[in-house]
Amino acid sequence: MPCLASQCDYHLHSSASDGDLAPVALVNLAAERGLKEIALTDHDTFAGWDEAKQAADALDLRLWPAMEFSCCWRGATIHLVALWPQGLSAAALAVAEAQTQARWQRAGQIIKKLARVGVQLTLDEVVACAGGQVPGRPHFAQALVQAGYVKEHERAFRQWLGAGKLGDVKSHWCELDEAVKKLIASSAWVSLAHPLHYKMTHTKRRLLIQRFQEAGGQALEVVSGQQDVNQTRTLLQQAQALGLALTWGSDFHRPGWGCQGPGHYAALPPECRPLSELFEPQPELL
Repeated sequence: MPCLASQCDYHLHSSASDGDLAPVALVNLAAERGLKEIALTDHDTFAGWDEAKQAADALDLRLWPAMEFSCCWRGATIHLVALWPQGLSAAALAVAEAQTQARWQRAGQIIKKLARVGVQLTLDEVVACAGGQVPGRPHFAQALVQAGYVKEHERAFRQWLGAGKLGDVKSHWCELDEAVKKLIASSAWVSLAHPLHYKMTHTKRRLLIQRFQEAGGQALEVVSGQQDVNQTRTLLQQAQALGLALTWGSDFHRPGWGCQGPGHYAALPPECRPLSELFEPQPELL
């Protein structure tokens, strides 16, 4: 029986990147919340894919292979949700490996920048906070709390890690147009993630969406977590004007007041349809 759009969540994070739940626990929670179709979109990695897929198969839950891909546009870090409808290929794995290496280089640069202002963290300390995976800024925040430099994660971002701060290192990400082309060359289907999250004017955000479409981007995430109905309407109009498909998701990282769990997002426009209706299922390559 076909699923409803409200039973789908195409933006979820596990402990394989910066989420709190292990991939299996995340899949189990998604199933408990009545979801039928999801994408695991950890940042720049497929590290959680194998165990998540095994758990999803046991629950008869459709899991799309996916990744949240980091890139840059006009000096801002931009995220793309890339899905591989035909399954992961060698080209997709190569994309992930290149991003992993960029993240390791970025982590080392953040360590050096923090040291310049007297914050003495070691890479091992930060990696421990990431559970042995390549660390992101949330893991740096956790390490700063544990080392006593700040009392809470939010303070670490306000002081050192947030947008435009010392630890907001972007130099290892490729530009938006290059990123889209690279992903499409690996057989990915690419959506521009959470466009409302970027600190931009309405005009600049509209231009970002247009440039993404001109580079070959195929979809726009019109709902990301909780947002105003007027914001959703605006994004829907922009997507339709540019011929972009529609995606959505909770951007779930951990249970909390901001996001109760997978499937927790604002009302979807009636135009939203499950991605399974767009993609004809094909045997996975891996």
